[in-house]
Amino acid sequence: MSALARGRPSNCANPVLDLFTQVNGLLVDVAVLEFQVFDVSDAGKQLAPVQVYPAVAGARAPVSIATLCPAGDKLSTGHFVARWTPPLDEAIGTHEIRWFFRLTLTSPEQTFREEFEVLVEVAGFAATGYAAVSDLREEGVTPAEATDARLQRLIALASRYVERVTGRFFETRLQTLRLDGTGGRTLALGHPVIGVDGVFIDSSPFSPGDLPVDPSVYRVYNRHLTQGLLLPDDRDNPNLEFIHGSDLGGVRFEPVGALGLASLVWPRGQQNVTVRGVFGYTEPDGSPTGRTPDLIRHATKLLVMRELPRLGDIDRREDAQRRWRLTGERTRDQSYTLEALRLHGAFTGDPEIDNILVAFVRPPDLGAA
Repeated sequence: MSALARGRPSNCANPVLDLFTQVNGLLVDVAVLEFQVFDVSDAGKQLAPVQVYPAVAGARAPVSIATLCPAGDKLSTGHFVARWTPPLDEAIGTHEIRWFFRLTLTSPEQTFREEFEVLVEVAGFAATGYAAVSDLREEGVTPAEATDARLQRLIALASRYVERVTGRFFETRLQTLRLDGTGGRTLALGHPVIGVDGVFIDSSPFSPGDLPVDPSVYRVYNRHLTQGLLLPDDRDNPNLEFIHGSDLGGVRFEPVGALGLASLVWPRGQQNVTVRGVFGYTEPDGSPTGRTPDLIRHATKLLVMRELPRLGDIDRREDAQRRWRLTGERTRDQSYTLEALRLHGAFTGDPEIDNILVAFVRPPDLGAA
């Protein structure tokens, strides 16, 4: 989860509060974009969120969508930043940003919410990971056990471990992929696609990415976001596919002169196709990009709890990492019985964590680097 330190801004140089907008898998600009920030840092505020920006309740802050940063708030096509700096006395804990946007001036307004944290200090400018400091506080971790800064480090460590064993990342990330053309109509992407900004083909080994591909002649397979379709789940087989004539039900369409749609294939080659866009294995939630899956967030918290005891505290550390094997315990004589050591899970050995992670492991045959 993203985080802002008190007194540190979200702006073009530090776009913590940013938004990607996509339609049918293509990043697109919007006509109107506004936002509000709310404090939801405790149970009472979660029931009745307190608006902290703009200061007037119900008011919205506009985003300068027409002008590129730093003069405006547009980072690139379909990518914008909300400017806000938490005051030095801002409440610590979970906040949410509410986005309001229209794709055109006459289209219906769309809105959704995203959570982030306000902390006293943040490692770097923005903390990223699949859980929040406030998540661990809600689970009973006190400042005496771990400071906010240490929890941030443990969350980052656990998040990188999740990525390492699953082969995936579970947040929105701008990526530029260099892929091998297949000689067919389908191009496997490897990572689940959220929105494509551009596709380019090399005309020769000496002219990398010099031929742009018109987005009207290919489909982006991210139906989990655009249609809410999870069967089949495009996150397990993300790809771009050229539209062929048979797909159009008899409608005649020639993209380039007399070149028919059936001729459109990804030229066979090595790293000769460039795809620029936003990728990540996210859970559909009605927003353009989705959110980190709840199970990944839970697994990250469990991993952090295993690492809470310091390396020098051997007894507590062993207890935290081996308690799942406990079959019997007698506190009076300080004895306990552990289940025989055998592999219950593929990664940590703890079945509660590993049964979650194994469900998110990237299939081995995605076909893209």
